[in-house]
Amino acid sequence: MSDKKESDSLKTQGVGPIKASYIFLNGDRYEGECSMSASGVMMRSGSGKHTSAGGIIYTGEWHEDKMHGRGTLQHPSGALYEGEFKDNMYHGTGTYTFPDGSTYKGWRETGRSLTHRDWFGQGSSTAKQRWA
Repeated sequence: MSDKKESDSLKTQGVGPIKASYIFLNGDRYEGECSMSASGVMMRSGSGKHTSAGGIIYTGEWHEDKMHGRGTLQHPSGALYEGEFKDNMYHGTGTYTFPDGSTYKGWRETGRSLTHRDWFGQGSSTAKQRWA
């Protein structure tokens, strides 16, 4: 993978984002936008949907073959994260909904929860707790 920005690689190769459907060897599937890197490798970039063979579904923005930007990550258990991603990790604001319906809202940096966050138990806003 190149260290150049995605926009630089598009200029170098002269290939803009294209729509693609791809099935990986492990059974994962991707449908969405792709672009060519400076090294000539096709990478997920733009918006798209990736479904893992195990049933995890990410729908959202991609950059240099990584979840990056706004998106939704659904787990087969019913757990759901809606928010921002950076380099395949939760990053920025987002809401994690547990299978029982309780939610966790807040700011995350590279996957870790750092600042003010709200916990709503069992889907009810009346069970709100705050941590600082």
